[in-house]
Amino acid sequence: MMKTISLNGTWRFKAVDKYRTLPLQSRNVVHWMNATVPGTVHTDLLADKKISDPFYRANEHDIQWIDLQQWLYQKEFIVTPALLREDRVVLVAEGLDTYAAIKINGKEVGCTSNMFIEHRIDVKRYLRPGKNRIEIVFDSPTIRSKKLEEQYGALRVALEPHRVYVRKAQYSFSWDWGPKITTSGIWRNISLQAFSGRLKNPFVKILSVDKREAVAEISVEIEANSPRSYQLRTFIAGNSVSLEVLKDASGSTITFRVHIPNPQLWWPNGYGKQPMYTALFSLLHDGNEIHQIEVPFAIRTVRLLQEKDTEGRSFIVEVNGVKIYCKGADWIPSDNCIPRISDATYETLLRFAGDAHMNMIRVWGGGIYEQNIFYNLCDQMGLMVWQDFMYACGEYPRAAWFLRQSKVEAEHIVKRLRNHPSIVLWCGNNECEWLFCTENPEKTADDMKGAKIFRDILPEVCKNFDGTRPYWRSSPFGTGFPNAESNGNHHQWTVWSFWKDYKEYETDTARFISEFGFQAPANRRTFEEVTLPDDRHPQSPVMEHHNKQVEGTERLLRFQAAHFRLSNSFDGFIYKGQLVQAEALKCAVEHWRRRKFSTAGSLFWQLNDCWPVSSWAVIDSKLRPKAAYYAAKRFFAPMLLSFKHTEQGIEVWVTGDRLERFAGEINLKLISFQGKIFWKKKLEISLASNSSKKFFLIPRHLYAKHDVHTVYLVGTLSGDGNIESTNRFFFSEPKYWKLPKGRAAVQLKKEKSGRCTLTIRATTFLKGVRVEVDGEEIVFEDNYFDLDAGEAKSMTFDSHRTVAKTRRQLRVRWLYDE
Repeated sequence: MMKTISLNGTWRFKAVDKYRTLPLQSRNVVHWMNATVPGTVHTDLLADKKISDPFYRANEHDIQWIDLQQWLYQKEFIVTPALLREDRVVLVAEGLDTYAAIKINGKEVGCTSNMFIEHRIDVKRYLRPGKNRIEIVFDSPTIRSKKLEEQYGALRVALEPHRVYVRKAQYSFSWDWGPKITTSGIWRNISLQAFSGRLKNPFVKILSVDKREAVAEISVEIEANSPRSYQLRTFIAGNSVSLEVLKDASGSTITFRVHIPNPQLWWPNGYGKQPMYTALFSLLHDGNEIHQIEVPFAIRTVRLLQEKDTEGRSFIVEVNGVKIYCKGADWIPSDNCIPRISDATYETLLRFAGDAHMNMIRVWGGGIYEQNIFYNLCDQMGLMVWQDFMYACGEYPRAAWFLRQSKVEAEHIVKRLRNHPSIVLWCGNNECEWLFCTENPEKTADDMKGAKIFRDILPEVCKNFDGTRPYWRSSPFGTGFPNAESNGNHHQWTVWSFWKDYKEYETDTARFISEFGFQAPANRRTFEEVTLPDDRHPQSPVMEHHNKQVEGTERLLRFQAAHFRLSNSFDGFIYKGQLVQAEALKCAVEHWRRRKFSTAGSLFWQLNDCWPVSSWAVIDSKLRPKAAYYAAKRFFAPMLLSFKHTEQGIEVWVTGDRLERFAGEINLKLISFQGKIFWKKKLEISLASNSSKKFFLIPRHLYAKHDVHTVYLVGTLSGDGNIESTNRFFFSEPKYWKLPKGRAAVQLKKEKSGRCTLTIRATTFLKGVRVEVDGEEIVFEDNYFDLDAGEAKSMTFDSHRTVAKTRRQLRVRWLYDE
């Protein structure tokens, strides 16, 4: 059997001032310090109190010397004679960031230059029984990449241009939402593996599916030094299915087919269940098992439908023969120091996504190929993954050595991830072709340096080593201009980044929007943890440092001023900024969902953050949802009622994702902020499955005679006695509203179990009701909601405090309740 020695845990490390760039005040780091693996040099220096928290205030400026050093990591470990009796002993480094030279017992055994892939080095001849020493020197990623840039030439690249020469998470060199924390270190597990033979790269490739059976091609590779005779035993299990196949193992790869009866299909979130199967592989020699691996898989089909229509060409994801409207968000790494992202953080963020009715997450191409737990959770939750390869916002080298490295990386990644049913699309990069063609309108995407990677190398690797899901060249990309609306997928940044307000979303008729967004500040508590009281002003140097977009703060103020009365308080700035973001994303998604399937996907930028910042995220770096997250739970609901303003009046639409016909009713009211009803109507409706339809036009004359600053429309969609969707349409901006003094009755009850019930009853219209409990991290089922006059809302939550203390710490606010 395979024997494994973990090399994780305690190491020691120190700086090697090779480049004479070490500041005088940091000379003490040339002496041995404690390190933790997996980890990064930044987290190790932080733990050893050699640097201050780079997220606090503007401390980021004080750590820019770290990525200009070499860093030596060292560990001693014990090797037993039994380990050395195996045919091979391999050093397995699942992730080295990035330029690493490895020595064992003083002898160099290998070098690495790619953060993203596993490195396996045969080290048996360098080991001895008893005590051994491993040393890894990490070279400066900044100096190395700048030297390559000098050698091969500067390329057209956003942000720091030298970054494209190193296969490392691009956001670590800074981004317009993240700090410059250019890490080094052993960032994933590291171990020794000893074996005579092992299995690797298993693949369960679904060839065909019908109601009676699924046909799968099973393949697995064998790695062995000696030409022994082996057998492969395979168990397929799941959903009352148990199959066993025994094969003689000849050659380096074994391939065979199996027929799985009565297949249970894997579905995206909201469309069905996510049954998983397992394939257990055992390598046998002389009847004895010497290695075993297990791989989960699922049965599903996926296609990308691109069919001509009156607007151009569609871009629709189809799963199991069903068109899916893709609802979700873009994903970035949840910390600049990746090893400290806990499993609980992944679980929390992806559970947030699933609870908000999302069915797709796009892994953005400037981060990392995510940790295994990310893909496992997406499999379990039905969250489809749009998987970018890790290239972003620039040209990339076309030198032969870089192209070879790109191919090797792609093969590693596709083999690692191809069994995950959640991954429904491979994508070559983020915005490379779009930016190139925008800056060079006389040229085509193929004129871009590095185009061969995305046009030839990546699709070939995806075809040869997968072939079960589509490949798309870039996000965005399409025929003609890469960011056209008539075909392909689209990024919408005219709104926000180019200073256009969110009503402009309704003029965009793109086929699939894989990026769009609107900024908002992080939550007040999150900023309080990284600032001093004097910092807490939107235009303080520290707060502007915690918004990485050029003129980001100016945009926050501009769009607040467009919609709300500006606040004098720091909390008011945050609160109203979050309401603007919520309204912006709501406006966009409702528009594109009404166009279903002329538009077939809305993925907003972004779900999460990597540090405390004003950004496009709807959940901040402390896992605290913003107002826009709660809005997403409403505008991504399976059944959506929405309003569309036209010259003739207000259209009433219903959009449904359910795969059966929906029968229900719409109740409409024209109402004042005090609760007086001027008009109402009830409609019985029937909506075809998986569709969108306009059901009514509220004529202009019904509301034109009223003061537009005092009345609004409210609509409710119901079915089988349940409220499916509630929405409101306002005739003017909130800054113009003639609101009466907002009032609410708040009642809190607590059971002995600690379960609390909070009821809020509005006596007048309340906009954006926010509920918090000081000193407790409570994520409410709903928040930042509207209440009509006379309406009550109840929520339950757990609290460890007495009811009296909970009541004292309860904070309820709404718009203009300053």
